[in-house]
Amino acid sequence: MRKTIKLTVLVLCIMVLPGTIIYAASNQSEVSFYFNNAIQKQAAILSEGDILLPAEQLSKNLFALITLDETSKKVRIYKPNVNMVLLDNNGEIFGKVKSPARFAFSTLLQVDHLKTEISDIKLTITDPTDKTETIDNQQIKKSEENFWFKTNEFTYSFNTKGTYTIQVFFKDVDSKIWFPVSEIDVFGI
Repeated sequence: MRKTIKLTVLVLCIMVLPGTIIYAASNQSEVSFYFNNAIQKQAAILSEGDILLPAEQLSKNLFALITLDETSKKVRIYKPNVNMVLLDNNGEIFGKVKSPARFAFSTLLQVDHLKTEISDIKLTITDPTDKTETIDNQQIKKSEENFWFKTNEFTYSFNTKGTYTIQVFFKDVDSKIWFPVSEIDVFGI
């Protein structure tokens, strides 16, 4: 049984990238790393001074789409530039809301350098207590490298003071996986 586990771990630790083989035969450990000055705890493999992190974690931290082609042993990373602006029901840009308040708004996205096809866009809002709600979820009729996207108007109750995080997710056509690609904070004051 132990040999099977070691063999399974060994097979999982071998990644083939174009022209390079990464070999890791060490134990899995939890590591702490800083991303944008915020500490992250993540399971990783430590091998001869290298730290190997899962691609999924990189996707979340870098706001990138990652696809894996197991047949050809290729990993593709797509990092679109996604800018976001929040508009109140008068079309004015905002970033702070007096709490408690019920507030209608829409989100305007400007996307460029999207080098892969997406099928859907989803926006969520997470309140200061980590409760997440979907703002909008729409299919994309034609995926383009550069485009603008405006969500439907959404009414939300900013019940408490604190930080509300709005995230944008793209669904990759091939993998059908949602990837976070941008986020912005709204401050309940």
